[in-house]
Amino acid sequence: MSGSSGYVPKGAGLFTSCSWPVFRVFFGLGLSLNPVESWTIVNVVHACVTFIVFHWIKGNPFHTPWVDMAGKGERQTWWEQIDGSVQNTPSRKFLIGVVVFLYLATVHSTPLDRQFLFVHVVNLAAFLVVFVAKLPFMHGVRIFGINR
Repeated sequence: MSGSSGYVPKGAGLFTSCSWPVFRVFFGLGLSLNPVESWTIVNVVHACVTFIVFHWIKGNPFHTPWVDMAGKGERQTWWEQIDGSVQNTPSRKFLIGVVVFLYLATVHSTPLDRQFLFVHVVNLAAFLVVFVAKLPFMHGVRIFGINR
């Protein structure tokens, strides 16, 4: 594993799978929020955190012994480093699936009424920013030269 930039440990999938349901339950039961509010908060916070960690910070946001930061890894985001920059791996598909699932959960929990239009727009915007950033054609792309 040494020298393989962007290795994702197997426990990361379990952590990801367990963390958002815990937050959803906390917001719903602990803070007594309704499902619309709970799922929207989980979706938007997840989108913000993963965008910063996976798609904004260059290098390794979490310094670990299994990531070799010498060379191009210092100039790449964590998403670009995952699985040695190979696209469409099981790790990447799983992380994209999480984003899609969270968005679908928010859409399912939010009524299609005019009064919830803003909630739908916010959830769609959060989803699109993170989803599009994970697509293969965005690998190495810096929009408007930001974050070069």
